[in-house]
Amino acid sequence: MKKVRASIAAAVALAAVFQTGYLQAQVPSYENLYDPFQVRNLNFEMDPGDWSAVRNDAAYELVKPAYFWADDENKIVVSIKRKPNAAIGDKVALKIDINEYFDNLRWHGVKKLSLENGYDADAVTEGLAWFLHRQAAGAGATGYKPPLASWVNVTVNGQLLGMYANVEQVDKTFLRNRDQWVSGETWLYKQGEVGPSELKSGAGDSPIIQTLNYSPFISGGDAPPADYINQMDSLIDMEQMLTIGAIEAFIGNYDGLLTKGKNFFFTDYAPGAGPEPGKRLYVPWDLDAVLGGSGTTSIYDSKGRKFDAYRQYITDVPYYRDQYNQILLDLLNGSMSVQAYSDFLDQLEPVLRNSIMADTDGKIGTTPQGVASHFDSLLQWYSNRHANVLQQVMDDITAAAPVPSPNPVPEPSTMAIFTAAMLAVLRRRRKSTTA
Repeated sequence: MKKVRASIAAAVALAAVFQTGYLQAQVPSYENLYDPFQVRNLNFEMDPGDWSAVRNDAAYELVKPAYFWADDENKIVVSIKRKPNAAIGDKVALKIDINEYFDNLRWHGVKKLSLENGYDADAVTEGLAWFLHRQAAGAGATGYKPPLASWVNVTVNGQLLGMYANVEQVDKTFLRNRDQWVSGETWLYKQGEVGPSELKSGAGDSPIIQTLNYSPFISGGDAPPADYINQMDSLIDMEQMLTIGAIEAFIGNYDGLLTKGKNFFFTDYAPGAGPEPGKRLYVPWDLDAVLGGSGTTSIYDSKGRKFDAYRQYITDVPYYRDQYNQILLDLLNGSMSVQAYSDFLDQLEPVLRNSIMADTDGKIGTTPQGVASHFDSLLQWYSNRHANVLQQVMDDITAAAPVPSPNPVPEPSTMAIFTAAMLAVLRRRRKSTTA
């Protein structure tokens, strides 16, 4: 509709004249944007021809203007484009650029929105994967600050597309909202596919990327030097890296950091700069094909061992394997317990129920019974996976424990085996640390 396009163009021109006042009127709170127990209704109004072009854009390159607002808020002008995910009917994944036309424009403290349609699993499941990362951050052991996520209903030109997972975009604003951006001393990279990483913010190559110029950090690169473990410990927050790997292994994400070397961001810092001075921080991305299958996949193997550099040089190394196992045990017995997950689902189901039922392309169902069945299956999968992963860790720890004395002794209880194995892990960690 020409009137809509002309109206948006006029709004862009008017806002350019009164930019400062316009921006100040659009700064609500960042803290509530990713509240998982609040479903926001996001509305877009744009030329129907533009929307049709975006929805059918197989190259994922078209950028079109639109009015955007949440219920009970004023309209602002943003750009909208399709993300490179498969469509579910008319429900396409969307990237919203709040500051496409005005550099300093923010909405609820962010400049970008990444709206995931749940094409591989469903929007509920994708959001739950992000919840588990948030749970790890809430444990407080690592200082880990992953992207946040919530759920939203999306309407374009009066048509409800359905419920989406609203995942926090990783960019300079993301880092600033976490006090992780140091001007002139920070580099943000994206690792989308296997291969060279893409510099998103910063100038030139970081000192860290220049030093870690070997496998697994370079796909198909040379073997690391003899002292690479000391290098990694000094240049990477390995606890956070292993935490991300542990969660991704649990949720069955075999397109991630330690399983395939893809779908993540990382932030490098100049020596002495950053929240962990001079150390790289990793951030996961693209959690779509997760929480599925039989729940019995290995937490130690990469995808069929085809992409095995991270496994070979990190999780198969006893020093890091011990840390990895300990992180998993802490998570499984704490913030990622079955009880914690069950409690979250109990709170979440009534919040999302109406939005799920209104989403004809949601792949879950449009009846209360269908929604309840889906949540039941999510809890059942999680319970089975929790038990399976815990057993994998116990078996791995036991296999690495010292060989028992050949003298005949009464068979110990399971708890005694567990305690002995844990003590062995702690002893090896202390030796590795002091070596």
